[in-house]
Amino acid sequence: MSPSWTIVWSFILAATISSVGFGLSVQKDLLPIRSTMAYSVRQLQFMNVWVKVALLIGVIVPVVLLVVFWNNFALRQFWSCYLLVVAIQIGTEISLSRILCKSVVVIVGTLYTGFRIWQLWAGMPLLSGDLPWQSWMWLVWLFWVANLIMLFTLAIPCILPDRSEGSTS
Repeated sequence: MSPSWTIVWSFILAATISSVGFGLSVQKDLLPIRSTMAYSVRQLQFMNVWVKVALLIGVIVPVVLLVVFWNNFALRQFWSCYLLVVAIQIGTEISLSRILCKSVVVIVGTLYTGFRIWQLWAGMPLLSGDLPWQSWMWLVWLFWVANLIMLFTLAIPCILPDRSEGSTS
């Protein structure tokens, strides 16, 4: 079953509340998390490229799929829900990183990426009879799986304090 508007809005509400709670906790030093990301120069360069790939595969390809399948109600609803989640994620990352702390984008990105992977997986049957277009949906899904791996291997470690930061010598 493809995610409904109710599921999407419920997730957005829960993710926003969780992200605000995380950001406030970091801001008040209640969590041992950096308020900024400690990326190296090479990691920043990688992230700049990664964001461009995310725009292409995670936004432009789904917009094309929305246009192609505009006359199919189920697919139009699916891609509209998907793109709404992407837009809310971007808005949440921008606003909360300005209001609370920069590192909140990692948590927002992780929550939304996990939801997006599930969302795409649940929507796969909608394109099961259309192999060429389904391959584009698989590409989008695989990108978000790769994004989740990147978050856990690059972004999350950059907001965690070094072991030496918490100790007194």
